[in-house]
Amino acid sequence: MNDGTGRVPRLIVGISGSRASWWALAWAVGEARRRGARLLLVNVFRSAGPPSLADYAAGYVGPSFDPYVDHVACGNALIQAAIEQAVGSMPGDVPVEQEVVCGRIAATLASLAWGGDVLVLGCRYRGPLRRHAPGSVARACARLADCPVVMVPEPSRGELAESLPADPGHGHWFRRMPHRGARAAS
Repeated sequence: MNDGTGRVPRLIVGISGSRASWWALAWAVGEARRRGARLLLVNVFRSAGPPSLADYAAGYVGPSFDPYVDHVACGNALIQAAIEQAVGSMPGDVPVEQEVVCGRIAATLASLAWGGDVLVLGCRYRGPLRRHAPGSVARACARLADCPVVMVPEPSRGELAESLPADPGHGHWFRRMPHRGARAAS
């Protein structure tokens, strides 16, 4: 599939530390396989800025403090954790790129999409009354983006499937996620 320019459109997935972003990634992987599209996994962080007087008072002593490098490493780790939790490992037939960038989250995500791209974001489950209300980042992206925005809702506990299909190659495949507040068995 291409957008008429010879360029294969991308599904741009916003990755954060939330389970909702894992669901968005799982949906995007299935959709990329169906469409023959590329995936761009993006984590956006806000800059911490240079060390402040409080940092110096707390014991900061030299140039080894580099918040940008720490944020990039953390962003890459979040993307890898999201891949592991959402799909186990990326299928070989889906081209994937990943970026960790500094900026305002909604504006940065919206600026990455152009042409025939689609922006894919997760929306957190917020209880029965606010269940369909997307989060502020998703709402802001929908206002700012010049491309379609897909908001994948995090399912409630009752909506999670009890078992996985035997063949993850057909359709969308989601790994079973632990329920919110669930604890690992000892």
